[in-house]
Amino acid sequence: MGDRTKPAMLKRLYNFGCKLSAWGSTLAGHPMAILIVALGCATWFIVGGAAAENTLTLVLSVLAITLTQMVLNQQRLSERALHMKIDELVFAMKGARNEIAGIEGKTEEELEALRRTGDVAEHELAARHLGQPG
Repeated sequence: MGDRTKPAMLKRLYNFGCKLSAWGSTLAGHPMAILIVALGCATWFIVGGAAAENTLTLVLSVLAITLTQMVLNQQRLSERALHMKIDELVFAMKGARNEIAGIEGKTEEELEALRRTGDVAEHELAARHLGQPG
C-alpha cells in the first residue's frame, strides 16, 4: 500500500466505526434492549448454573463498558453539532454578542465574566426598549 491510500483507508475505517457506534448506541438505547439483556442473563444463569456466573459477570462488564463508550461518543457528536448550530445562530443574529459563539472551551472565570457583561448588556437593552438612557 502506498502512503496515499493509508490515510484514506484509515478515514473509511474511522467512518465505519462512527456508524457502528451510532447504530450500537441507538440499539442499546431502545427499551426492548433492557428486556432482552435481562432475559438473556436469566437464561444464561439458569442453564449454566453457578459455574457460568463468573463468565456472565465478565461478559456483562465488557458489554457495559463498550456500550457506555458508544453512547458517550454519540452524545459528543450530537453536542458538537448542536454547538455549531447555536454558534451559527449567534453569528446570524443582529445585536448578539459574537464572543459568545464557541465558549465551550472557556474557563469558569471567563464564563462568569461573559455572564456579567451579558447582564449589563441586558440591562442596557431593556433601558433602550423603555426609551430611557442606559
